[in-house]
Amino acid sequence: MEGISELLPEEAVQKLKTVSKRLSVPEKEIVRRSVEAYIQKLEGMEEELELIGFGMWKDRSELGNSPKWVAELREKEWNRWK
Repeated sequence: MEGISELLPEEAVQKLKTVSKRLSVPEKEIVRRSVEAYIQKLEGMEEELELIGFGMWKDRSELGNSPKWVAELREKEWNRWK
């Protein structure tokens, strides 16, 4: 495959050739499918990261001052044995 040896280490090129022969699929097609799958995986990861919920409570007025609440909770916990 033209140019692939410039992009991949020799070991990867040899493995690509082996897989291509074993599956009877052109090397270009294997590379195309692999890149497409990798891009889809990355896009899926972005969606997962967005779902984690960072800042999801920032607009909730009923929660009050959360840093203050956390500080008070920690203070109670740390000083409970004094």
